[in-house]
Amino acid sequence: MSETSQLKTTPDEGAESQKGKKRDRSASEERLISAGIEIFSKHGYSGATTKMIAKKADVNESLIGRYFDGKEGLLLSIIERFIEDLRSEELPYSAQENLAAELENYIIFKLSTKDDRDCLGKIIIVQCLTDNKFRKKALERIPMFSDPNLLKRLEVLQNGGKIPKSVDLNDICQDLEAYLHGVFLFDMILAEVPEKEVLARARRFVSRYTQGYRS
Repeated sequence: MSETSQLKTTPDEGAESQKGKKRDRSASEERLISAGIEIFSKHGYSGATTKMIAKKADVNESLIGRYFDGKEGLLLSIIERFIEDLRSEELPYSAQENLAAELENYIIFKLSTKDDRDCLGKIIIVQCLTDNKFRKKALERIPMFSDPNLLKRLEVLQNGGKIPKSVDLNDICQDLEAYLHGVFLFDMILAEVPEKEVLARARRFVSRYTQGYRS
């Protein structure tokens, strides 16, 4: 093989090698995130160790430091994934004809969802309450947001005259997020209020809240 042909193939081989490394890193990151969710949910943040997570993911423990800057960074990345999933989550109920019905169905859907994310939510709240540095990092990386799926539903209602044009729909979405966070922390975690009562309170909240938004 001539020197010229070697010069032509080396860059291609280098590019393929880089693509392979990126694929390997992406796969390792996904395994670590998946393992982190399981280990954190089972043992809590304090009880989980990078050794346990790496063993579950079947990767070298050093990769947690290299890819996520340690256990804290891994949890923050999991929270980011958690938020991405929430933002892309389709609303399972049909669009409602008025604001009160839409918000009631939305809150019931969010409060009735039971899976590993609820456990992660508890871990996140505990860390934010007990570790100020973690709380600041979490707020920097994961700000409050308006659910784009709910926002679309509200835009349809507003365009149909069911919500006054002067109303900022983002305000409604953010009010609902704040309400849901409060219910999750105080009613469901601290007070362990039965789900039936939580939903009854949610309906009363929606009824009173939407009175100020009627056209």
